[in-house]
Amino acid sequence: MPRYKKESRTVQKTGTEQSSAVTASPLDVVVITAGLVLLIALLYKLEQFMSPVLIFGVIIALLYPLRANSVAKNIMMLAVALFVLWFFYTVEEILAPFILSLFFAYLLHPIVTKLETAWKIPRWSSAVFIICCVIAVVIILFVLGLPHIIAQFEGILQAIGTISNQFVEWVLDGRLIKALRKYGVSPEQLRQMLTTTIAPRVEDILKGLLKGTFGIVSGLQVVVSGIVNIVIIPFLTFFLLKDFPLVRRRIKMMIPKKQREHSIQFYHRVDEILGRYIRGTTIIAIFDACVVSIGLSVIGIQYPIVLGILSGLLFFVPYFGFITILSVSAFVASLSMGTLPLPVITTVLFLATLHIIEVYVLTPYFIGEKIGLHPVVLILSLFLFGYFLGFIGLLISIPAAAIIIVSVKEWEANRKKEIQQEGVE
Repeated sequence: MPRYKKESRTVQKTGTEQSSAVTASPLDVVVITAGLVLLIALLYKLEQFMSPVLIFGVIIALLYPLRANSVAKNIMMLAVALFVLWFFYTVEEILAPFILSLFFAYLLHPIVTKLETAWKIPRWSSAVFIICCVIAVVIILFVLGLPHIIAQFEGILQAIGTISNQFVEWVLDGRLIKALRKYGVSPEQLRQMLTTTIAPRVEDILKGLLKGTFGIVSGLQVVVSGIVNIVIIPFLTFFLLKDFPLVRRRIKMMIPKKQREHSIQFYHRVDEILGRYIRGTTIIAIFDACVVSIGLSVIGIQYPIVLGILSGLLFFVPYFGFITILSVSAFVASLSMGTLPLPVITTVLFLATLHIIEVYVLTPYFIGEKIGLHPVVLILSLFLFGYFLGFIGLLISIPAAAIIIVSVKEWEANRKKEIQQEGVE
C-alpha cells in the first residue's frame, strides 16, 4: 500500500512537471509573439521583406525549442506548409523533368515488374528495354505525325469562322424557319441574333478551347525540345524504374514506427486508386485518340488527327470531355461533305458508340471498379480544380478528389475506433 502511494505521487509529480513544461512562461509568450510577427512577414512580404528561406529558418530556430507548446507547434506547421508551397512554386520549372520522370516511372513500373518476375529479366535490363521502346515510338510519332498535326491545327483554326457561318446558314434554311414563324419569330431577327451574338461567341469558345488545349501540347513540346530535358528525362526515368521498390521502402522507413502500419495501409489504398486510374485511363485515352483519328478519316471528316488528339486529352475529363469533343467534331463534320446532316449524324453516332464501348467495356477491364466518387462530388471537383488550375486541374481532379475521399474515410474510421475505445474504458 505505501508503495502504491509512492508510485501515485511519482506519477502526479511527473504529470505536474510535464504540465509546467507545457505551460508558457512570459519568455515563451515573447518568443511566440516574435514567431507570429515573422509568420505574418512570411505571408505578406515574402519577396519584399527578406528571403523566405531566412524567415522560415528564423521561425523554426525560435519555435522548435518550444515545440511542446500547442501554439508554437501550430505556427511551425503552418510555416512549413507555406514554405513548401512557395518552394514548389519557385522551382516548378526545375522540377518539371523530375515530375515527368516520376509519372513515366509510375506508369511503366508494372511492365518492368512483370518482366522481372515472369521472365526473370533483371530490373535494370527491363527498364532499359522499355525506355528505348518508348523513345522509339515518340520519335516515330514526332517525325511522321508532327507536320500533319500542325497543318491540321492551323487549318481548323482558320475554318472555325467558316464553320460558324455555315451553321448559321443551316439554321436559317429548312424546317426550323417554318417552325419559328408559327411562334412569331422572323428570319431577319433570328439571322441578326445568330450573326451578331451566337456565332462570334461560338467561334471564340472553339478557338479558346483548341488554343488552350494545344497550348499545353506546345508547352510540353518546348520542354521536350530542350537538349537537357531530352537527355535527363530518360535517365531519371531509368533510375526511378530500376530502384522503384527501394524508393518505396525508403519512404516507408521515414514514417515513425507508431504510425507506420496505418500509413502503409493508407499508402497502398491511394497507390491502388492512382495506379488503376492513371494507367487505365492513359491506355484508354491512347486507344481513343487512335480510333477517333482513324474513324473520322474513314468517314471523311477533315482534321481527323487534331480531333483524335483532342479526344484523347479530353478523355481524362469525365462528362464534359465527351460533350466537348462531340460538339467540336459535329461542327467540323458540317464542312466535310455536301449534304449537311449525313456527316454530322455519322460522326455523332460513331463517337457515341465508341464512348459506350469505352465506358462499359474498356473502363471496367483496364481500370476495374470505379473510383467511388458520387457524380455530384465528381462534377464539383471538376469545377473547383478547373477553376484554380485550368486544364491541368481538370486532368488531376478525379484522382485528387479520390485521395481526399479516402483520407476522410480513414479519419472517420479512426475516429469511430477512438470513440469505441473510450466507451469500453
